[in-house]
Amino acid sequence: MSEPLLALTSGELQRLAACLRALPELPGEAALSQHQIACDRLELRAALVSWLHHWNRLGGSNASLALTISLLLTQRQGQSGGTAELVWSGPHGGTGDVTRDQAVLIREMVERCEQRLLITTFNIWRGGFITELLERIQRRLEASPGLQARMVVNIPRPKGSRVVADQLRQAFVQNTWSQLWDPRRPRPSGFFDPRSLALGRERPAVFHVKCCVADAELLVTSANLSDSAQYDNCELGLHFPDGGPSPGTSRAAAVWHHFDRLIHRQPPVLLPIEEPLSSPGPPDHVDR
Repeated sequence: MSEPLLALTSGELQRLAACLRALPELPGEAALSQHQIACDRLELRAALVSWLHHWNRLGGSNASLALTISLLLTQRQGQSGGTAELVWSGPHGGTGDVTRDQAVLIREMVERCEQRLLITTFNIWRGGFITELLERIQRRLEASPGLQARMVVNIPRPKGSRVVADQLRQAFVQNTWSQLWDPRRPRPSGFFDPRSLALGRERPAVFHVKCCVADAELLVTSANLSDSAQYDNCELGLHFPDGGPSPGTSRAAAVWHHFDRLIHRQPPVLLPIEEPLSSPGPPDHVDR
């Protein structure tokens, strides 16, 4: 990791700057952990400690690094002041590439949200970055009890399967959904589109939206919630930092309210993942 400073979220940069101002020497691993700086990303923390040692060997001071971080935060704030910005996953373009990193942005959005958080994805897999992101979401829910958090995912029907839809839902809850979260902590409300499990449809339906709403911020992306999508695949997203002239009329609000209507209309389009299907629809084959 060649530029660990750039991989920190804005909140982590702010805490690092405060740490630099308070300590006479550059912070080590213990100080970084104490101030919750890359504490859940061991590779990044090791790279950051190495980078700080290199900074020190070159004669850099705490004050000069704090000033550098302040300038970096100002630049990020300026970049987010426009109508939209591009964010990327996958290989960087090298020298002169000023595009945002999507994984860093999602962390920042989760860290900043206070009122509502919505994450939607076609595919989700717990591991690497996604493990850290899900843990961050649960910590945010603990810190902000008033935060309303939702996640919408796709539950696929295996090709050729004639299993009862609710059995597939139960299997997803047991084998995937419940494995994503620490049961001791609060977690988002989960929803899915039951049409993805329905038998007898002329065309199979899937939930394929990939986006994130965090208060008035909106990210619309091609990337799923998986390590390969966030780091390896070439993926592109659009980030709307403030979404519009006021929170109530922002693009983020429009997306949130659209999904809210899909959940609360009658009959609902999106159903809770953890509740049994009340209307099984056409007779399905029961798996024995």
